[in-house]
Amino acid sequence: MATVSRPATKGAAKELFMPSSPPGPAIAQDSVPPRRAPARPGLLGPVLCAAYVSWMLPFHAASTLVQSLLGELDDDTKLQRYAVMATTGALTAMCANIAFGLLSDRTRSRFGRRNPWILTGGFGTTLAIFGLSFTQSFPVLLTLWILLQISLNAVVAPMVAILPDRVASADLGKASSWIGVGQLLGSSLGAVAAGVLLTVPAQGLRWIAGLVALGGLLVFFAAPDRPSTAMPVEPFAARTLARTLLPPRDADFLWALIGRLLTLLGLSLVMVYQLYVLTDHLGLSSARAGSVIGVAGAVTALTAGVAIAVCGPLSDRVGRRKVFVLISAGTAAVSVLPLAFSPSLGAFFTFAVVGALGYGCFVAVDQVVMTEVLPDQENRAKNLGILNIANTLPQVLAPVVAMAVVPAFGYRGLFLLAATTAAVGGLCIVPIRRVP
Repeated sequence: MATVSRPATKGAAKELFMPSSPPGPAIAQDSVPPRRAPARPGLLGPVLCAAYVSWMLPFHAASTLVQSLLGELDDDTKLQRYAVMATTGALTAMCANIAFGLLSDRTRSRFGRRNPWILTGGFGTTLAIFGLSFTQSFPVLLTLWILLQISLNAVVAPMVAILPDRVASADLGKASSWIGVGQLLGSSLGAVAAGVLLTVPAQGLRWIAGLVALGGLLVFFAAPDRPSTAMPVEPFAARTLARTLLPPRDADFLWALIGRLLTLLGLSLVMVYQLYVLTDHLGLSSARAGSVIGVAGAVTALTAGVAIAVCGPLSDRVGRRKVFVLISAGTAAVSVLPLAFSPSLGAFFTFAVVGALGYGCFVAVDQVVMTEVLPDQENRAKNLGILNIANTLPQVLAPVVAMAVVPAFGYRGLFLLAATTAAVGGLCIVPIRRVP
């Protein structure tokens, strides 16, 4: 199994997550200078949980509220316009994530490599979301959405590198569970917020915008990074930069990338268009759909939370990750089938519950798998940024695939494709050698 730090005692590994333990996370001492001001003991896990909530809640809510705004502008072109926004935004996010990952790897400051970007990006994202609420022009909406994606990935790319930076291998499952809970709460509460605010999308965007900036402040002050001024940095060269931006030639890395992409695409084919599934496929009004989305979000949060709380620590205990990925992908695939064969609210809530179990199990070990397939530790944030393509590319593909599949094969065809894609994604974990 690949590790993210030099061997450390089990007690030292647990310092990040046990309030009764003294400070001092396990890190690689030959490449990182000692921390000048240790973080408060036991705070990193909860801080990361809250930080993920702070950007995922407003982003998921904004994604739905923007769909409502587009419906207000022109109901006949909302699908096409949202496909343009989602595709352009996700392509921007993929490039920005890799770029900010590389920049944070090379950043040298007394505040460390990650926190300055997280703080700056948090305020930029808040301004972009706030701006979305003040325009009724589609070109302006598109421009602000692109700016939102750029600034948000200045937050996300450095944040995902905190896990391998500061957490030893023995506690990765527990740490990933903290992050998983944050992802779950962020996405679920984002759905709840979107459901509540669906009829007043402009006001809703203004109310949620400040959360990202608050998250940046929280990470900066509650989880200070170690100074990076003493770390060596390679001289900048265009040829070196181009080579660095390429994915590493590593089979495990590529299998993990493909598997994550397909599994999340399977879920995204339903989740991205849940509003339209409810209104166009099940025939609900926008107000009724908003209520259903809110209730489903709460159910998802509760169900997936249980799965995360069990699967993350259990994967540490048994020392296995693959079996959890296989179970999660299979569960996600099965969850979509009721929607394909019995289009009803009951089928939608079945998807919400069963899909949440699969998603929770997946999220609990996903960050661990991504960390364990990293081929080197010098370019953590950049390589994690490449792996994060599997998070953003489904946002590009899902609207395009849905726009092609639904007119030709209906929503049943879309749901069957989603189930197949998720199942195949889970099987991609099998050939990976560095993950037990």
